[in-house]
This record gives sequence, C-alpha cells and structure tokens, in this order.
Amino acid sequence: MGTGQLATLIMQGFDGPVYPIHPTEKTVLGLKAYARIEDVPDVPDMVVMVLPTGIVPGLLANCGKAGVRAAVVTSGGFREVGGDGFALERELTAVAREYDIAMIGPNCIGVSNFNIGLNTTYYPYEQEEGGVTVISQSGTYSCHIYGHTRRMGIRLSHTASVGNSAIIDLAECLEYFADEPTTRAIALYIEGIADGARFVEAAKRACANKPVVSLYVGGTEAGARAGMSHTGAMAGDDAIYDGMLRQCGIQRATSIEEMLDWCWALSTQPRSPGNRLCVLSNAGGPGASMADTASREGLEVPVLSEGLQAKLREHLPYTGTGVNPIDITFLLDYKALYDTIPRLLMESGEVDGIVMYGVFGTLLFRSRQKALEGRIDYDVEALVPMYMALIEGFAKLSSEYGKPVLVSSFWGRDDDALAYLTDIGVPVYPSPERAVKAFAALTRAQISGS
Repeated sequence: MGTGQLATLIMQGFDGPVYPIHPTEKTVLGLKAYARIEDVPDVPDMVVMVLPTGIVPGLLANCGKAGVRAAVVTSGGFREVGGDGFALERELTAVAREYDIAMIGPNCIGVSNFNIGLNTTYYPYEQEEGGVTVISQSGTYSCHIYGHTRRMGIRLSHTASVGNSAIIDLAECLEYFADEPTTRAIALYIEGIADGARFVEAAKRACANKPVVSLYVGGTEAGARAGMSHTGAMAGDDAIYDGMLRQCGIQRATSIEEMLDWCWALSTQPRSPGNRLCVLSNAGGPGASMADTASREGLEVPVLSEGLQAKLREHLPYTGTGVNPIDITFLLDYKALYDTIPRLLMESGEVDGIVMYGVFGTLLFRSRQKALEGRIDYDVEALVPMYMALIEGFAKLSSEYGKPVLVSSFWGRDDDALAYLTDIGVPVYPSPERAVKAFAALTRAQISGS
C-alpha cells in the first residue's frame, strides 16, 4: 500500500519535497530515504502513515515531537475491528490531541488536492483539476472513482477519505470546503454521523455557500451493518437522516453515480432560475424519456407559445414538432440545431434551461468515411472547422444566458464534439434520464438557496 501511494504521489506531479521513511532502505522509488522522522532535514507539512497497527501511536508521537502538525493514517485495525482496536484508537487520538496534529483517519486511503498535484491515495488521477470535491467515509469512493470521472469528463478539485474520523470528521471537512475557492460542489458519502448537532451546523454553513449532494447508506439494517464493520460508523434511521439532510439544504442521491452526476452539473452550470425545462431532441424516444423523467422529478415541460412555435417551425423540418418536447427528427442544418433554435428558446423567457439529446461530432462521419473509401469523395476534415465553431458557440450558451444547458448522448468522449463539451464544462450524460435528473438537481439547488 505504501509503495503504491508514494508512486501515485510521484505520478501526480507533486513538486514539493517528499521524504520516504524506511528503517533499512537507503532509497525508495528513487528518492533518498530516512530511517526516522527525526532524520528528515525539514519539518514536513504532512506525514502519511502506512504501518503495522500496533506501532502507529508511538510513531505518530515521534512525528509530533518533530513538529509535524498534519497526518494521514492509512493503517487499519482500530475501532472498526472491535476488541483491542477501540483502546488502540483511543491511544492514537490522545497522541494527536497532545501534539495538536490534524489527523485524517485512521483506516483511510488518503487525501488529494489536484490543484497542486497532491494525491496520497493508491490510484492516479489522470485528468485536469475541476470543481467537484468528494468527502467520503469510504476510501474506495474517494479514489476508485477516478476511472469513472475520467470516462465521463467529471473533473475533481479535492478528495478526502476520513476513515474512522478519530480527529477530523465530515463536519470539519464541510467547514473547510465551504470556503475553499476551487470547490464549486461537494459530494458527501455518509455511513453514519457521531455528532449530529455539529454536523448540522457545519452542513448548513456549507450549503449557504455552495451545493452539497450526499449519499447515505446506513438507513437499512444491511447498510448499517456494513458501515459498522467498515469504518465503525454509527448509522441511524433512514427517515431521520433524510429529514436532517433536507433541513440542512443537502440534496440526497440514491447512488454514487447519481451523486457525481448532480455535482458535475452543479459545479459547471448556472443554477436554473426555475423548473421550466425545454426538452430538445433529434430522436423521438429519448425526447419522450426526458419529458417523462422531468414530470416524475417535479419539473415542468411547458407547452411553448404559438408565437415561439411559429419561429421554431421556420427552422424545423416538416416532420419536426416545436411544442415541447421539441423533436427535430432528422436535421442536417447544424447552425439551426446548435445555434438558432437554442437561442430562440433561451431568449423566449418561456423556459429556464435546456436538456438536449443528439449532439455528436465527427466520430460517425469518420467511420463512414473509412467504410466508403474509394466509393465516394467524402471529406470529413473539411467539415471540422465549421462544425466545431458551432459546438464552441453552443458550449457558451449557458454562461451567456445564465441558464443551464445539459446534454445526453449514447456516444462518449471518443467523439470530438462530446469531448470538447465536457472539457469546456458542459456535462454530457450517457442516458436521457440522467441528464434530466441532473437538471432537477440544479433547480433544487436554486430553491434551497445553496
């Protein structure tokens, strides 16, 4: 574990000094190693401890004597295993308090700050930094998600795995990230909360500054049992947690996927000024799915005025409909699709945002070009500058009009237009329903004032 964490730190590009501590090795992964913390030439800003459980308290005390004031204790085998683990964690906590050490853990995977290339987890983060911060009582949900965020295009700012939360807990993390400037939305994975009053105070303060989305898994008997064995978290009645989260202003997701989906939209898009959604689609089925999901989520899909419908019909094929959902069917007028029609909608005052299905770039055309090689002159490259200019304009609509624009597509980041949109801050969801639910999160954030 320790070798993997050090390797990740090196891979992430952290450019500050790193001092491996090893009792016998002279170098570790090409870095000069030191036998004891006392031998390090500078006082480290933080230590990461991946050690046999029994020796952790004593070595943390040595770190405290050396002037260290921050520690990540990855080692497990404390409260979560029961028995003697309780006493060992009490000893560790007493040491941290004696030397005023801000300690994450024990039994955690680490912390990350991608703005400075700091990643003390076992897994590399291979993206640009972004605006979503993840605070988690599960180590897995703070770093295994890096593969998912890369595939989707969701960009993270920080991750914090709090483990057993002997010193620093969810509440302290919420207090910090409420004011941290690169964090635009907070994802919170909860197995149980020990100090409810303190958590509520911190959560309300955080939600006053920025949106918070949580996943709570301790509300069932099986979930509570898993949390207790995992981090020793004390779970509680699902209905009580549900009410508490709602009163704090925290949106509650039902899956890790949903939590990250919503935070993606909340970190990149303006809040929706209302719940009137325009469904724009170049296919009937996805349009119907989006409209149905919108109704189930409490959104309004308003019938557009006759005047607006008349303006839209000027740019729609005769098979299309401009009522809302707007089904453009098969339309190759890309300027109408990505510029004229969305602008008419945004300027109408009749909708508060757009969820669009059917954005795609040149992936389809390139595959077709290869198949038709020698049969027809089919120059995709000549279309790229014009097409991408329209996509670039489409990506700016949300900031220009102050209303969210979300996209759904069954294509992924292997398509150039979709990769560009996610890179520039327009979320692209892999199903129509997920895009609409993310839009609903934007409307709830507006209502709650977060």
